[in-house]
Amino acid sequence: MIYSEQKSAGLALPLVAILLAIAGILAVLVATGGRHGDTAGRVWVPQAQQQGAGQ
Repeated sequence: MIYSEQKSAGLALPLVAILLAIAGILAVLVATGGRHGDTAGRVWVPQAQQQGAGQ
């Protein structure tokens, strides 16, 4: 006898959830991308302290 295999519907829901999560992350990155354009890439480096004039 030939049995027809049923396709599992259990894969569709996690796939849709992952795609929605990726779309949400991208939307947040696009929305916040323009706010910090002038400070992006700046790194704070402490200045070396100067020693006394006699040394």
